[in-house]
Amino acid sequence: MTEIHQTPRTHAQISRAAIQRLYVSMRHLFLRGGYKPLGVSGESMIEAMLSLKPEIYGLIADEEKVELDGLLYIFQRLPKGIEQCRYIKLISREGYDNSHFEKRVPPRRKRDCYRVDEEQMFIEMTRGGSDIYDIITHLTFMYIEAEKIRKNSLDTKGRKNKSWLMLEKMVQDIQNGEEMNIEVGFTYLNTILARTYDEVAIAYDRFENSPEVNSLFEITYWLGKLSMDEFLTQIDREITFSPALRENLGHHIYGEKWANTIKKTMWDHNIFKRPIHIISANLHSVMNCFYAKSALLKKVKFESLEQFAEILSINDNADLRDIVTKFALQNGMIQLSDTSGTNIGTQIFDTFRLDQKKHA
Repeated sequence: MTEIHQTPRTHAQISRAAIQRLYVSMRHLFLRGGYKPLGVSGESMIEAMLSLKPEIYGLIADEEKVELDGLLYIFQRLPKGIEQCRYIKLISREGYDNSHFEKRVPPRRKRDCYRVDEEQMFIEMTRGGSDIYDIITHLTFMYIEAEKIRKNSLDTKGRKNKSWLMLEKMVQDIQNGEEMNIEVGFTYLNTILARTYDEVAIAYDRFENSPEVNSLFEITYWLGKLSMDEFLTQIDREITFSPALRENLGHHIYGEKWANTIKKTMWDHNIFKRPIHIISANLHSVMNCFYAKSALLKKVKFESLEQFAEILSINDNADLRDIVTKFALQNGMIQLSDTSGTNIGTQIFDTFRLDQKKHA
């Protein structure tokens, strides 16, 4: 009898299969109208994510260590305070901009979001299915890390350990505006996050330098608290999709308006027959690559594009960023602020006006 040898699957094959499972699972949950992240359906997405192991989520597959850079990445792209919300609802543009709910717009991924009450966050989706999948993968990663925090904060009998109890007290002090010993707090996070003291201290500074997100102490506490509530008292977290969002998906309502605005702008500037480059992501990075060297020639000694990117990303250098933007607008760049509802800014570059020697 001939023995059949199975060739081990490559990482690329495993990744493709995981992406297909993620897509099918998300589509099913979307049509169903909602799901519980730690329910049966949510677990299938978690398994697919752990197989895929996206690079931006770093240590996602580690059973104990919490991925700190990945958390900062997603919280810069999700509404501030989402870690405190048990119920998250993805919606279409349904008139909430006319309400008195607090609007929150993440700076790294422009979306209108509404904090409805202490437990609910509504997030507007106007860019189609890819936008929904983007949000769902971020949220799935968030729940995976929340489970690690919970497990690291309970003893073998399911009781809250000392590090967690001290973190609870510290967060209460923060909310009451009281002073606290940050370095002592790092020792609590050291256990809860399963990271070294140095790693916690570096991550804390990075979170503090990102005003659009809450502190590492608060995020750790709320992720762990909601996970514990579900584990200990069966108060489930839930993600739902509004009927209007499910009805509008695939109709390209906002995308068509956005594209028509770009075409009209090109017509108004008479650049249809010119060599142009249109971008709608990484706007500052591309603009800096084209113009920063020339715009800042007399202010900053050029060493490399990486050096310029680092200098321009510093919060206190808004004046330098303004100089680059003004120079770009005078030398072939057209900037469009979105009015269609997609929250996607756009830049059009007339590449004929780019002097290759000057801007390289």
